[in-house]
Amino acid sequence: DAFAVTYDDIGDGAYAEPPLTASWTGVTESEIHIGISMLDFGFLVDTNLSPQGWGDQQLVWETLVASLNSSGGVLGREVVVDAYRYYSPIGPILGGIDPEGVCLELTADYETFAVLGGFLGPVEDVNTCITGPQNTVLVGGRQTVERLAQSDAPWLESAASKETRMRVFLSLLNAEGMLDDKKIALVGNRDDGPYDLASELLGGMDVDVVLDVALDVAVGDVEAEDARWDVLVENVLASGADVAMLVGGERAGIRNLWHNDIDVDLYVMNSETFTSLSESVTPEMADGGLSLTGLTDSEIWSDPATQSECAAPFADANPDIVVVGPDAWVEGEEQWFRSIMSYCRWLKLFTMVAEAAGPDLTHESFLAAAESMNEFTLPGQPYNSLGPGKYDAGDSFRLAVFDADTGGADGALVPMSDVMDGTP
Repeated sequence: DAFAVTYDDIGDGAYAEPPLTASWTGVTESEIHIGISMLDFGFLVDTNLSPQGWGDQQLVWETLVASLNSSGGVLGREVVVDAYRYYSPIGPILGGIDPEGVCLELTADYETFAVLGGFLGPVEDVNTCITGPQNTVLVGGRQTVERLAQSDAPWLESAASKETRMRVFLSLLNAEGMLDDKKIALVGNRDDGPYDLASELLGGMDVDVVLDVALDVAVGDVEAEDARWDVLVENVLASGADVAMLVGGERAGIRNLWHNDIDVDLYVMNSETFTSLSESVTPEMADGGLSLTGLTDSEIWSDPATQSECAAPFADANPDIVVVGPDAWVEGEEQWFRSIMSYCRWLKLFTMVAEAAGPDLTHESFLAAAESMNEFTLPGQPYNSLGPGKYDAGDSFRLAVFDADTGGADGALVPMSDVMDGTP
């Protein structure tokens, strides 16, 4: 039996590890083959959808993978990136690279064991192309209950899923008394957030939900969103709500509530709404909104693990590139720190689970290893856990308030407490 533990007479009663074998597609005796997907920031800048990029993303990946391999790889196997591919977060619109094609390239054109990165933004549904029909491990992307149900291969997310975040958000709001004596107008979009879960959870709490509406409008179609909100603002006013809880399509709600001078508190679980307001929403419109966050970018960057495991290897390998952290970053410059922080965390998570899977690396052993990891740390993310049915690692949470006058022209989320351990 190739995987049986055998006696090793080199040491006193020591046992040899099982040999490394070609145990799965993309896994040989000496290598683990992966593919990498990345947001096409060149396209986003050219189409005015982003003011700057994340530096040379492929170089960041190459450096981090090389650093891993120089330290022994994964239990002695070298990690080999078969392909780096960019994709557009809005799909082929305006000439962007279609993520469907990228999925097929990374999983069908090459024999890869895993894809790192996945797809973000409006094309997040394409992640199931990787884990479903292509039956390939994914570390990254954005999970939902529905997407996981469509997946055959293991799928891990280093952050927290929208469902996890909504549960924690409501729990923290309740614990802090921010739902007490409040009249809540819940407005959501099923295609862009866990609206149904929010409605269910609020229905089981001792809170006063005076309006509960799900919108069926394409997120980002400003004209259609505003037309629907022309009626909805009257519903909010008539309900007497003093809190607008927006779950999906949040920017449309923020924009229309402000334009119609509706004085309500904003509760928005999705912190990315505030960190990427878009051209149709100004910081003034979002001022005072409550959200759920983890560590700030500055805290993540200054974390000793981020510096030693992520920033230092990149700096050592690329001495001619000056990478500044969030506090020293200047508007318009490339945000190298974001790619270094994000890609390092994905690679670290993949490595930890693959090592825990042992020499016989398969989908089954990878999944079993993930489900056994009750508590662990990642660079810039102190609290994490995985387990049966929980495949989103992040458990580091805090409430934050958006301040239009903090952090420059775009405003910033200001933490309301220390980061707490939200491990179930």
